[in-house]
Amino acid sequence: MGSDKVKILYIALDMDLGGLQRVVNLLIRRIDKKLFIPYLCCLDRGGIFCEELKENEVGTYILNRKPGPFDTGLFKNLCKILVDNEIDIIHSQNGCSLYSALAGWKAGVKGIVHTDHGRLVPDKRSAVLEDRFSSWMMDRVVGVSENLTEYLEMGVKINKKKLLTIINGVDTDRFVPLDTEQKNKLRNAIGLNRGDKVLGTICRLDPIKNLEFLIRSLPSLSEAIPECKLLIVGDGPSEESLRSYAKSNGVASKVMFMGRSAEVEKMLPVFDLYVCSSLSEGTSMTILEAMACGLPIVASEVGGNVKLIDHSNGLLFPLNDEKAFHQGTISLLKDPERLKRMGECSRARVEADFNLDRFVGRYEELYQSVYTATNAN
Repeated sequence: MGSDKVKILYIALDMDLGGLQRVVNLLIRRIDKKLFIPYLCCLDRGGIFCEELKENEVGTYILNRKPGPFDTGLFKNLCKILVDNEIDIIHSQNGCSLYSALAGWKAGVKGIVHTDHGRLVPDKRSAVLEDRFSSWMMDRVVGVSENLTEYLEMGVKINKKKLLTIINGVDTDRFVPLDTEQKNKLRNAIGLNRGDKVLGTICRLDPIKNLEFLIRSLPSLSEAIPECKLLIVGDGPSEESLRSYAKSNGVASKVMFMGRSAEVEKMLPVFDLYVCSSLSEGTSMTILEAMACGLPIVASEVGGNVKLIDHSNGLLFPLNDEKAFHQGTISLLKDPERLKRMGECSRARVEADFNLDRFVGRYEELYQSVYTATNAN
C-alpha cells in the first residue's frame, strides 16, 4: 500500500439512528488510523452519528439532496469532495450506489466498494436497475448476509466475481448483560414493574418491520401471560398508524412506544425477550446487539436471521405465522431457566462469531485488496 494512508469516503443517505448507520459509525471509529483516513458524506441529511464523528475530527459533508430523479448540483459537489480530498476509495451504502459510482468514475478514484444492508419487500424495479447499472463501475459489492449476497447475484444480476459477504459485528464492550438489580433500576425508570414480562424490539417504524403483527399478537399472548407487555423503541412514518392499531386491538395499555434512543444499550437489558417480525432482514444489528446483551431472540425466518438464531439462543417462526409465534413466545416466557440459558448462549455466540475486530478487519482487507489491485494495473 506504500507509505501514504488510504483515504476512504463513506457515503450514506444519512447518519441518524439505524442499523446501517451504526455499521458505518463503527467502521469509521474502529478502522486502523495508521493505514486509513476516513471521511463521511451524507447525501440527504446528517444525524446524531454525523455530529459525533465531526466532533471527533472526521471530515464530514452533508449535501442536502434536492427532490427529483437526479440532483446534478449534488453530483458536482460530490465530485469536488472526491478531488479536493484526493479520495482513494469510496464505500457507499444503500440508496447511494448511482451517485457513488458515477462520481467515483468521474473523479477517477482508485476503487469503489458498496455494501447492501437489505432490500425492500417487494423490491422496487427502479432500485434493482440502479444497483445493477452502478455495479458495473464498482470493484466489489458486499452483502451483509449470505441470503442477501445470493439475491444480489440472482435478483439484481450483479457479477458474481464482484460479490462477497461480510457479516456485521457488534461492540461487546458497549452491549453487555446486566444483573437483576441494574435491570430493575432501568425498568423502574421507564415505568415498568418487576413482574412484567417484556417483549421488546428496536427499529425504524416502517411497514417492512411488520410491527402490526406483534401488536395483533398481544391479545392472545396476554390471555396466557397477563403481565406481558410490548416495548417498541424507535420512530418513523408508521408510528401514528401503529398507535391507532394498538388502540383498535384493545392493547394500547400493553404497548409502550418509547421513541428513538441514542442509548439502546440501556434499553435492551430491560427486555426479557427480543422479538423481530420483519418481512426482510440483512444481518440485523439490533438482533446482534440484543444477543450481546444476553437476550433470547424470537424472529421471523427471513434473510440473515436464520444465521443468527437457532434452538440454542432463540426461536425462528415462519413469516406471519401467528400460531408458531404465540406458542414459541409463551413457552419461553413461562420458562425463566430456559430464557436464562438461551440468553447466555446468545452472548457466547456473539463473542465467538460476530466479533467487532474481525468484522472491521474484513473491511480493512477489502480496502487494501482494492487499493493494491488498482495500483498494480
